[in-house]
Amino acid sequence: MPDPKSLLETIENQLMTDEQRQAYHDKLKSESYMRWLAFYYLGRREQSKKELRDKLLAKGCDAAAIEALLTEFEAEGYQSDERMTSALIKEGIGKQHGTQRIFQTLKKHGLTTVRSVSAINAWIEMHNDFFEDLLLNDIESDTDLAEAYEVDWLAQAVAARVRKYGDAIPTEPKEKARQLRFLQYRGFAADVCFDALKYDLTTLANR
Repeated sequence: MPDPKSLLETIENQLMTDEQRQAYHDKLKSESYMRWLAFYYLGRREQSKKELRDKLLAKGCDAAAIEALLTEFEAEGYQSDERMTSALIKEGIGKQHGTQRIFQTLKKHGLTTVRSVSAINAWIEMHNDFFEDLLLNDIESDTDLAEAYEVDWLAQAVAARVRKYGDAIPTEPKEKARQLRFLQYRGFAADVCFDALKYDLTTLANR
């Protein structure tokens, strides 16, 4: 027995004029191409909704069709701004970047999931499971996990400084200024940058 949907499409196709039939097939071809492009971009790396929209628009895809596709992909989990946000924050932590640098990276990718620099810590706390393998503070067995899942930004800054300049604490004003600029470029908050100049790895562990 023929599928009712296929039968209806066959009847509708027969009732079309040549121009309507051509337009219909062009539409199907266009949507198929758009879907292929979307999967291609997502297969290369995570894409924010804005990035995927902009890339599909640049390829001449229909704006309304793009929005429908984005809604579908988000519902199916193919595309997720939340997942990409967590991935970029985690990547930034792994690169020993500070919160300001990480926030700029999120903005660069068109993500609006984190509204401010100060909200990064809250995001990490809300998505503990995603970040637990990068925790920089020791967790005691009797410690409340919700409180322990925090990034030690000072430890991050000291580690970045030591990796670049060695473990010695800078004492000369010129050297202090040079290392301070480096930490600011890495995106650490001003107070973290200044404090990071006061510690080496040993004193940091004993603070």
